[in-house]
Amino acid sequence: MKRNIIANYFGAGCVALAPVLALPWYLSSLGPELFGLIGVVALVQALMGMLDAGMSQALVRSFAVQIEDCSGGLIRTADLLLGLERLYWGFALGAGGLILIFSHEIAAHWLILENVTVNQGQNALWGAAVIFMLQFPGSVYRSVLVGAQAQVRLNSVLAFAAAVRHFGGVVVVAIWPTLSTYLLWQALIAGLETLVRAWLAWDTLGFTRRKSRWDDVQMRQLWKTVAGMSASTWLGALTVQMDKILVSKMVGIEQFGYYTIAATVATGLLQLVYPVMQAALPRAVQLRADAQGLRRLSLRLSGIVALLVVGGGLGFAIMGKWVLALWLKDPVAVEAVYPTLSLLLIGTALNAFYNVGYMHWIVHEKTQRVMQVNALALLLSVFLISPLVIAYGPIGAAFGWLTINFIGFVLSLEWLKKSSHV
Repeated sequence: MKRNIIANYFGAGCVALAPVLALPWYLSSLGPELFGLIGVVALVQALMGMLDAGMSQALVRSFAVQIEDCSGGLIRTADLLLGLERLYWGFALGAGGLILIFSHEIAAHWLILENVTVNQGQNALWGAAVIFMLQFPGSVYRSVLVGAQAQVRLNSVLAFAAAVRHFGGVVVVAIWPTLSTYLLWQALIAGLETLVRAWLAWDTLGFTRRKSRWDDVQMRQLWKTVAGMSASTWLGALTVQMDKILVSKMVGIEQFGYYTIAATVATGLLQLVYPVMQAALPRAVQLRADAQGLRRLSLRLSGIVALLVVGGGLGFAIMGKWVLALWLKDPVAVEAVYPTLSLLLIGTALNAFYNVGYMHWIVHEKTQRVMQVNALALLLSVFLISPLVIAYGPIGAAFGWLTINFIGFVLSLEWLKKSSHV
């Protein structure tokens, strides 16, 4: 588990830092308005990625349980992977096709494009659709590698792909400073990364597609678990993106770009928690019948999260604005991003602690509890964020994000109360 945590930190660090480091170069090469369209591409990817949010967590659990079974577990896992990759690829093509069909309407009637043309907005959505088609199936291969605890191999691919995607992207955009260049490069790397993940997943299981078969019974049994978890997690994922959805509709594309910068940093820092959770989840599943062991694991995770939050908070309080100025090299952007980022980071810290309680719900398959908490958060986000944006602009959305995460954090602490009675 320690080796996996180190590997996850390496991979997550590269995935989080690469776009953050590349961001000023994209902003400089394309300008704030076209950069705002990159924010739209990222939002579409996040929204479409919600469709996998609950499935990936449920699949990690299922793969971990299957692989642990010594009586034919690997064979059943290979059969399951064959069925799931067919579903994932089919869904990716269908959902991406819908974005292509409605791209003009979204660009013309949802986005406030200001000096950007509708055709440019439509091109951004086309690029987002193609990237999604090529990237989405990679999630099922990731779930296999996490469940099999082959996380060193997975993170090697994640780190290399992130470096090539963004540092290579900086170079090609500097030479050909157009949105189309950015989109083509991102799509190319997304497709190559998915193919490498697929090869690693099958190689880890030690099977080929030819030796596997569609297992209808197993797929139906899995769907019962996945359906409940997916519905619950979709609500949570939609809540996480609701601030950006509403800001994209309520402010101009340039201001949305600045909000995207703040959200990118906040999301990137949240990635520092996920490696620990990713490494711990298979172990937590193994401890699902051992309440004391699971409690000890959770307390250790909470301590790690606390160290990350306190250290990061102190660092931002002391050097945050100076680092932003050094990074963005644009006083206007710094003044727009800093206050919004400050609030988003507080919400991010609360979200980090929330993940410990959320892990308990996944381990014990408490999909109804996840559904209740996420539904409450979604309702609050819808009713809170819009009035706050009208009153205070983009920073109002950040305050709404903070409030919602505080409520989720409080509700997630129920594992402490229950564990104390074991």
